Amino acid sequence: MRKLIQDLIYARRQFIRAPGVAATAIISLALGIGATTAVFSVVYGVLGDPYPYRDANRMVHVQLNLPERRGPLLSVTGPQYDDLRKLSAIDDVFLQTDERQSLTGDQLPISVQVGKYTPNLFDYMGVPIYMGRGFSRADVTNGKSAPVAVLSYLFWRRQFGSNREILGKSIELDHVLYSVIGVAPPRFTWGDSDVYLPAIPSSDPHEYWNAFVKLKPGTKYPAAEAELQIFVGRISQQDPNFPKNAKVKIVSLNEQVLGQFQGALTILFAAVVILLLIGCANVSILLLARGNARQHELAVRVAVGAGRGRLVRQLLTESVLLSVSGTLLGVLAAYFGVDAISALLPHYSFPHEAAIHISGVVLGFSAGVALLTGIIFGISPAWQLSRPQLGSLIQASSIRQSGSLRSRNTHRLLIAGQVALTIVLLACAGASERAFIARTHTPLGVDPTNVFGIDLALPKGAHPTWQDRVNANEEIRRTIEQVPGITSVGISTSWFPPFGGFTGPIEIQSEPGLTQADANLALISPQLFATLRVPFLQGRNFSDAEVQRADHLALVNQAFVKEYLGNADPIGQSVRSPVMNTVPPIFLMAQKPADWFQVIGVVGDAKNDGLDHPVKPAVYIPYTFVLPPDETLMIRSAGDADAALKSVRVRLHDLNPEIVLGDEHTLTWWLNTDGWGRERFIASLFGVFAGLALVLAATGLYSVVSYAVTQRTQELGIRLALGAPRASIFRLVLGSTAVTLGIGAAVGLGLSIALGRIVANMAGSSSRDPLTLAAATAILFVVAAAACLLPARRAASIDPIRALRTE
Repeated sequence: MRKLIQDLIYARRQFIRAPGVAATAIISLALGIGATTAVFSVVYGVLGDPYPYRDANRMVHVQLNLPERRGPLLSVTGPQYDDLRKLSAIDDVFLQTDERQSLTGDQLPISVQVGKYTPNLFDYMGVPIYMGRGFSRADVTNGKSAPVAVLSYLFWRRQFGSNREILGKSIELDHVLYSVIGVAPPRFTWGDSDVYLPAIPSSDPHEYWNAFVKLKPGTKYPAAEAELQIFVGRISQQDPNFPKNAKVKIVSLNEQVLGQFQGALTILFAAVVILLLIGCANVSILLLARGNARQHELAVRVAVGAGRGRLVRQLLTESVLLSVSGTLLGVLAAYFGVDAISALLPHYSFPHEAAIHISGVVLGFSAGVALLTGIIFGISPAWQLSRPQLGSLIQASSIRQSGSLRSRNTHRLLIAGQVALTIVLLACAGASERAFIARTHTPLGVDPTNVFGIDLALPKGAHPTWQDRVNANEEIRRTIEQVPGITSVGISTSWFPPFGGFTGPIEIQSEPGLTQADANLALISPQLFATLRVPFLQGRNFSDAEVQRADHLALVNQAFVKEYLGNADPIGQSVRSPVMNTVPPIFLMAQKPADWFQVIGVVGDAKNDGLDHPVKPAVYIPYTFVLPPDETLMIRSAGDADAALKSVRVRLHDLNPEIVLGDEHTLTWWLNTDGWGRERFIASLFGVFAGLALVLAATGLYSVVSYAVTQRTQELGIRLALGAPRASIFRLVLGSTAVTLGIGAAVGLGLSIALGRIVANMAGSSSRDPLTLAAATAILFVVAAAACLLPARRAASIDPIRALRTE
């Protein structure tokens, strides 16, 4: 311990003597370790331990994949739920259904997300309640649910100010009172529900609930899939509304939520490790350069009896102290970096239960990184410098040349490695930027400029009949249309472009042999096409009178015509969907919703299955056929959409203060967040990492060239004294680095090409693109030239007389 303290004190003295070297090394490590720690915090929070639930590794989603595309999650009716629980691979099952309800009572109506769950929810999750109790099986008897509710932690804080006296009090949802019995823990965010209610499905064969399964311990996915496949096949034969020929696939909770984003996080973590390696290479370069300058000191220590082990230990102590200092500074930076990265995470791309912060595991990771970087990247300089030549005590002038020869190859290797890794990061940054630009320029089929959407719900019970609700909806639409600055207003209850909609099986009367056909079923008002600027290609639109009567008329898109009708004339064709009869009891239905609809027009293709999938065949029918208690208004304004939104909100409140408003966002906002949020996240971080890598590589290159100039001062002075032009000295210094840069660039280009497919799968675009590689190489060489310019000019301006007098 006494010797360790001596080493630490001596290391501190060395840092004080060369503060520039120490500061550069510490900052290099701080950048690398800070970025690595921040990204590791996100990766660990999202991938490592995202769910606070007991046995989360046994909780799975059951997908019903259809030919050539991923299908919906398993949904069952009440009787099917009983059969599902009896399967031998299943340990437990809970069901869920969601709806928007209004928080009413003394306050203005507020739209809340209400989740109805089978009463075993909290037992299934195995999470202790934060306050009060969760509901249990006793809260549902004889098919009737007790009027009790559990609040989510976020909703309790936001709406009730964390008031603990809420327990036992009542809240009013759609004018029905529920007694608050508990508050869920902070990380319990299943379904993003604001309020959790106990319920069970009825025996209605048209009432479907999402099913979530926990496998028995030790059950393998293939065995569970085989048993569930038999179960699904049996249901599909008995239930005409159940997906046909669906193949069961079991996926983990994280796999279902993250999807491709898991690969994006993985490649970002790999990128930040590369950045750390570049920073560590800088430290090795600086330690070697500083060590060669200390050859005389080390030789004296050997002459007075210091062994090689003692010198290695001293030099390693200095490198570890540098890495620890860099880690402390890096962790401090990571505290701010985690928040910045978390803010960039795309909506719904990661589990909302995830706790992303600097945890004990992350700090342990940082400590391990500090120790390893100090040892691994300090061992080579320590080993090389631990055998100084004692002859330098007599011939001091040979120190510089001797040191340069011994470390030159190591310097070249480190610089080449830095250049290669920087090229890889620049190529990945270019690829991710290209993917981001491509996504933002995806043809939407709609014009999102100055368009905003509002979800609203009518007061529950205020319009009990179908005609009343139709009239109320039309009154709301016309009222908004009269707001100054509003040009058009459309209604949609099942389609929110470009993020998808409701898909169901369809039949075409002229194609009786067509089986297993499906289409996007969009229930809309005729004004929606003008609002979104979707062009008409053939035929005509609905009239207002036809919509209010719920006439059996339909429009189709180009994809529908190409997929199912070929060269046949679409006008006059008849389509229908049996799924139109399958709606919850709270919906109001027009007459015969599953009868044949006559096609009267064809519209252009507009995105209806996300931005990364082709447009699906679509059938547009009057929204009045199925009237849910809420709907989405798509509104186009003549000017600023945000300002128009405020005016619309005021006019709706004047019309009926009990109308409940939900999400209110511009279509551009949705595109920026959910449309290309993933690509922007990847491009932003890769851009930052590539920029930091350039800075670090330039710092390392500057250090090497400056050190080389210092070591060769006498040689350069002799050249100048013998008549060498200063321009030739300038070229000599730059030329000695050009070969190393070329080798590093060649290796980096090779790695970028080799990793092209992996980068394409995870970042959305390949790093093999010739223009991207050329741009990355050009940027690196420009920065490298700038880093070498100052030392080269200093070498060319050496005074030969003073250089010859230098020891």
